[in-house]
Formats: sequence, structure tokens, C-alpha cells
Amino acid sequence: MGKTANEIQKERIKEIEEKASQLLEKCEVVTLASINENGYPRICAVTKIRNNGFSEIYFMTSKRSHLNGKATHFGNNTKASVCYYLDGDSVTLIGDVEIVTDMDEKGKFDNDCDRNFFKKGIEDPKCYLLRFRTNEATFWIEGKFRTCKYKTK
Repeated sequence: MGKTANEIQKERIKEIEEKASQLLEKCEVVTLASINENGYPRICAVTKIRNNGFSEIYFMTSKRSHLNGKATHFGNNTKASVCYYLDGDSVTLIGDVEIVTDMDEKGKFDNDCDRNFFKKGIEDPKCYLLRFRTNEATFWIEGKFRTCKYKTK
């Protein structure tokens, strides 16, 4: 007996998700959008420091300004978007950013911290670890388009 339409759809989704995760592994720099103090999106190119597939992505930033910048924006509004692109394939993610404050968890990222920028490493009070969690993904991979929604943890 053949596969049901539902089984075929699940396989296709799993396949495109795996390709999206592989694509992200190849992208060191991605774009990250926050919502600024005036309600407008603000997009930055940022270095991805770690990821768990495309469902969870980590970044570091500095809180140098109390008026604008990613750390301030995400402190005020967790809504975010991440986009990455390579060789004609792209993924756009929508989700939320959490500022990680637990020092045990932050400590796991100390080696990822730029010591030229943050003299005290991850313990520098201006060093902010950001965790993005995906709740929607739009894939354009190998000429195939799909949008999927996800439950956040």
C-alpha cells in the first residue's frame, strides 16, 4: 500500500527542514531584525555563534546604548526575524529573542566571546547573549517554497 497524502507532506516538510538546517550551518553571518523604539523594524547583519538546527539560534551583542540597538530593542519587544541566504536558497524565520541572563548558561558561550570587544568575556556587563527561537519558517530551497508554523518551548 502507498503512502497517504499526509505521510508524503510530512516527509516533504522534514526534507526541506533538514536542508534549511544544513544551509544555516554554512552561513556564518545572517540578518537579525528587531523592532526599534519607534515601532519600525531594524535589520542588522550579525554573526551566528551557535544554532540548534534553525529552531534556536544564538548571537552576542553589546548594550552600549540605552536608547537604541538590539539589546535595548529586545529588552522592550521580543519579536524578531532572522533571514539567511546562500546560492539561491533562503530561509526567513519569525520568532522571539530572549536575553539570556543565567550565568551558568552564558558561561557555555565564553569561548565565543570576542575578548577584543568584551575584555571580561561573557561576564562583561555590556555583553548580551541572545537566543532566538523560531515559531514560523518560510523556506525557498531548490525552487521549492513552503511556510511552516512551530510551537515554541
